[in-house]
Amino acid sequence: MLARLPRFLAFVMLGLALAGIMACPSSWGATQQSQPKGIAAATCGRECLNGFVDQYLAALVAHDAARLPVASTVKFTENGQALKLGEGFWGTANGLGTFKLYFAEPEAGQAGFIGVVKEWDNPVILCLRLKVRDGKIAEVEDFVVRDANAAKNLDAMGKPNPLLLETIPAAERASREELVKTANMYFSGLQNNDGKGVYPFADDCNRIENGTQTTNNPGLAKTQPTSTGYPISNLGCAAQFKTGFFKIVTRIRERRFVLVDRERGLAFAFAFFDHAGTVKSVTLTDGTTFPFTLRHPLTFEIGELFRIEKGKIRFIQAVLTQVQYGTKSGWGPASPRPAVSAPPAASAAAGDCDRACLNGLVDKYRAALIEHDPARLPLTKTARYTENAQDLKFGDGLWGTLTGWGSYKLYIADPEDGQAGFIGITDEAGMPGLLCVRLRVVNRKISEIEAIITRKETPGGFTRPEGLAEPRPALAGLFEDIPESARASRKDLIAATDPYFDGIEQSNGDIVPFAKDVIRVENGTQTCPSSFTGSKLGLLDCRAQLNTHLFSYIFPIRPRRYTVVDRQRGLVLGVFMFNTPGTVKSVDVPGVGKVDESPAALRPFSEEVAELFKIQDGKITAIVAVMTGLPFGGTSGWTDSLQ
Repeated sequence: MLARLPRFLAFVMLGLALAGIMACPSSWGATQQSQPKGIAAATCGRECLNGFVDQYLAALVAHDAARLPVASTVKFTENGQALKLGEGFWGTANGLGTFKLYFAEPEAGQAGFIGVVKEWDNPVILCLRLKVRDGKIAEVEDFVVRDANAAKNLDAMGKPNPLLLETIPAAERASREELVKTANMYFSGLQNNDGKGVYPFADDCNRIENGTQTTNNPGLAKTQPTSTGYPISNLGCAAQFKTGFFKIVTRIRERRFVLVDRERGLAFAFAFFDHAGTVKSVTLTDGTTFPFTLRHPLTFEIGELFRIEKGKIRFIQAVLTQVQYGTKSGWGPASPRPAVSAPPAASAAAGDCDRACLNGLVDKYRAALIEHDPARLPLTKTARYTENAQDLKFGDGLWGTLTGWGSYKLYIADPEDGQAGFIGITDEAGMPGLLCVRLRVVNRKISEIEAIITRKETPGGFTRPEGLAEPRPALAGLFEDIPESARASRKDLIAATDPYFDGIEQSNGDIVPFAKDVIRVENGTQTCPSSFTGSKLGLLDCRAQLNTHLFSYIFPIRPRRYTVVDRQRGLVLGVFMFNTPGTVKSVDVPGVGKVDESPAALRPFSEEVAELFKIQDGKITAIVAVMTGLPFGGTSGWTDSLQ
């Protein structure tokens, strides 16, 4: 699951010690001696492909991608993001665990691996696919599950289930097409599960997910919260599906069977499990009804390996991690995006929609969300919608789950550029959240909607929607106009804002034009000066916090997109990507000495931040941010047209 690192935690978690980098196992020397070199893909058999995996793992923990024989056009994705080989997990992996599962499809030059790897000595699960062509690695696809308990459970198993290693007699081997068809029936039966499908399971079928057996496991049900409503783990594979319990999985998309190991009867697939958050209860096939407590949309990225014998699924090994709802793999067919409309300032429509008009369209958007009906909006034919950096259809995501609005409502209007912004408190069946949204308006129609939402239940987060609604005199200025004679130009307002991000990157608060009493509120929590009692550094103002160097783990902050500039109120709203490579383990704090960074910073991740600044007399007087976590290298999906 995605866990975000709030910037103030760098202060709260001082003194946490980290273990040293794990030494490479001596057995790797023998592995490297058998590494495949210069072998054509067609002649690279199982051991050869496994050798490529071993070579990859050795290079990974050594942080040295140059060791690998790669094609000049090698493609690498990690957790769905396109990266350069050597980025992401390459900077933080430093050892291997015990559990290692290899599988291969020599006919296609595909190698797969599920195993435990160390990230600065902490166990994580790695799911990996390599494509080998002409003796070189041409494709690398992986995702990392940063769940310590899951990784420990998987490692405790020591070795894979023997079924996954057994050879199917040659006369009994199914074709690739037959294996894929059987495995895909699992996904089809799980999606909108009604208990009435055809479920091709062997009687003794079992499933392991993230190191835990989730079938035929009565003990597991005793450890689960009662809110799950049904002891589903007590049952076998077929019995689980026949209950209709999995209706909560509303869509399984990008089902890609990337590797089929006919010799062992294995079919391996990557897929995304979407939970729209709209299923509030499920009635089982026996007539019993149970409530579901999921109140918001989410997606799981999953790697699933099926052992199939005589047309029946006998064993399933799966790993999964939570990602933003609607996340794509980066390997499927590219979804065409509507053409981005020209900014109104460059057209005859400039100034056609004034402040009242823009605010009125925001109100229409808010009303349409409550009604779950985008048809209520005046949309252009090519209108585009993103939510937490993911392209979604109008009506999907928050459109299906929002049930109310809180008391805090802040409108930002930019009539000159035809854009409007809004920050407010959301309610999804009693779960509060914070939403920042941007609308682009052309000829009084909405052509773009960009929404960023964080919820109080977000794992690892620090979202306090009620905190933004609390009376804060320093934030009252967000609603006040600047005298007309004192209003700055759009260019000057952005120029007063941009040094803030330079100051974070350079650990230098002195270059930022902070007003004396500036405060910052992130996801509803005041983080400078910090509202957390007992945090000595939290008492520092925004300038002094940057000067501690404790934000050194954030670099770079790119792109920086300044979107809505409200000259009448001196407000600048933008969307900024905070990137954390996870490689900064400690910093020298002036006057304090060496300080270890928070463990949460020791992993690669990005954070999409919608940040609003109040600028008065060239000074930053208040900052409000709404932020959400993304995999390292994540992008907003929108063109950086204002840099």
